[in-house]
Amino acid sequence: MRSKNAALLFCLLALVLLPSFPGVRAILAHPLTVTDPQARGDACYVLAGGETVWERLNAAADLVHLGRVPRIYLMDDPSRDQYSARAGRSLTRREWYLDYLAWRGVPAERVSFIPRAPGFFGTRAEAGALAAHLPVGVHHVVIVSSAPHMRRALLAFRRALPAQVEVVPYAATGLAASGELYHPLWIEYLKLLVYGVVS
Repeated sequence: MRSKNAALLFCLLALVLLPSFPGVRAILAHPLTVTDPQARGDACYVLAGGETVWERLNAAADLVHLGRVPRIYLMDDPSRDQYSARAGRSLTRREWYLDYLAWRGVPAERVSFIPRAPGFFGTRAEAGALAAHLPVGVHHVVIVSSAPHMRRALLAFRRALPAQVEVVPYAATGLAASGELYHPLWIEYLKLLVYGVVS
């Protein structure tokens, strides 16, 4: 009985309490992160990501302002989102993205949308949609996502895009600053394993 209690206490410490500390979570998430701090390309693609999309849009705006990419690509999302007091109505996600990027100094003519991609695996579906709508002349694509999501995103986009297109990973923030650091990390590892098997 004591050995069972000790095993249970060890599991509680190892799987619940220790990962609740940001430093420990950063260590656990480190293998998931891959990024090129000097990333540049013909365009960047910002992955959809719930509320973490805002950190990704910030990073994409920085890439434009630094002259590393001329254009930002996003997946179109016509679904209604939060209410805008300035507009006097609920805006679509697409409208919010454009509004946010404009606030960050990126004009709408520097932003393009690709059709929303259906699919059970969202990142793979986005990669496939970008591959299907990639403009002629784009040979280097910077993919922008949250740090713990980057390894899986890089895997999906490298497999989906033509071999002659170079995919460059750019994490939106460091691990400690990413909102995704507080998402369940085991799910990200599981998804990475599934992508490795089914892609």
